[in-house]
Amino acid sequence: MSDRAIRSVAIIGAGPVGCALATLLRRQGLTVDVFERRPESAGGGSGHSFNLTLTSRGLDCLPRSVKRRLYLQGAVLTKRIIHHRDGAISTQPYGTADAHHLVSIPRRVLQDLLRDQALRSGAEIHYERACVDVDTARPAVLLRDRDGATSWVEADLVVGCDGANSAVREAIAAKHPGELLVTSETIAHGHAEITMDYADADPTGMHLWPRGDHFLQAQPNRDRTFTTSLFRPLDGDARSPRFAGLGSPDAVADYCATEFPDVFDRMAGVERDLAGRRPGRLRIVTCAPYHHGRVVLVGDAAHAVVPFFGQGVNCSFEDTATLAALVEKARFTAGAHAGDTAGAVVAEYSDIRVRAGHALAELSLRNLEELSDRVDSSSFLARRALERRLHEVHPDLFTPLYQLVAFTTMSYDTAQRVHAELSAALDEVCAGRDPVAERDAIIGDFARLYGGAGSRASHAC
Repeated sequence: MSDRAIRSVAIIGAGPVGCALATLLRRQGLTVDVFERRPESAGGGSGHSFNLTLTSRGLDCLPRSVKRRLYLQGAVLTKRIIHHRDGAISTQPYGTADAHHLVSIPRRVLQDLLRDQALRSGAEIHYERACVDVDTARPAVLLRDRDGATSWVEADLVVGCDGANSAVREAIAAKHPGELLVTSETIAHGHAEITMDYADADPTGMHLWPRGDHFLQAQPNRDRTFTTSLFRPLDGDARSPRFAGLGSPDAVADYCATEFPDVFDRMAGVERDLAGRRPGRLRIVTCAPYHHGRVVLVGDAAHAVVPFFGQGVNCSFEDTATLAALVEKARFTAGAHAGDTAGAVVAEYSDIRVRAGHALAELSLRNLEELSDRVDSSSFLARRALERRLHEVHPDLFTPLYQLVAFTTMSYDTAQRVHAELSAALDEVCAGRDPVAERDAIIGDFARLYGGAGSRASHAC
């Protein structure tokens, strides 16, 4: 077999993930071309926007210069701020240390920043070049320009970073049936952005109005504006989705005045926002494996998740760092070991990342219930307070799920498994006891039972 060392990479999709990967690969001296189906001037404005939330898991995958710029342009959030039905407000810290925070940043700001960084690194971005087909063996991608002309572009490695509706993924699945298992599910909830004047609110937390099966969310921006979105079940009409029960401006006004009376007077034009356009739909896309031949899927092209854990972009940046590290490792050994370098790299990447992506999809969907209902529950809050205190006293024995997911590098699937074991152990200790009145006794018993070397709880550190 001839040497197929990776020297050139074709990336399909110039979104944040494609641009981040381009930057990481250019730092290795590779030739990187990025192909984007939209024109260079294309922007947002769909009315279905919400900010992306970055945590240390995703931030630490990016170059330090990018990370610094993200902190300068994003809003640092340390807690949830819960607006209860009775008008009371409570807070829930994201973690137990200063590093346990989110950086909230508008999608377009993140896009512009990472595109600029990719261009500075020397990557070439080609606009209005849509993926029509892929050849996973060569590898090559067939591209169509704005005039309809098509041409094949070859590279040593082809990467699909073209989002949940990935043309790369669909081309592989169509040409190789049964070899790439893809599932796609649209959930019952949709989302829409609301214009809300909330400039005098606390800018250091994520504001949430949990209301049973739906919730309002206000994400602070650096300029003290807020990106506000409603997440609510749809009426079931896939062709023309509407929020259930909100078919007219009057219905929208009555709903918002009843459910969110503390901020209703700040929602100028909410009737237009919610009744005048279709909500965005939310999809879960999974596939396995994440590669075929010398073509590989990264980010939402491999694993689109619902946004309720705020980890979609973090998982995607972790993808880019993993793939870039494997490419770099392979390049150091390619000279001594001739062979299909690209094929080996993407197979190893897929083996590492598939389980993590599937676990995040499950975690994200499960967190919908927490955001819309459980954060308003006294029993839920008591349990979370107990877990937080247990971690503070015995950080080597127990770590809350959100901290494992957002603020460690433990794979999502391992975090899911470890926390399930820890939670079951804590359930046993808590059985029949008051987690508030007997908190210290519960923590002491947990430490005595599970503090020994090799215990299942000790694997969380």
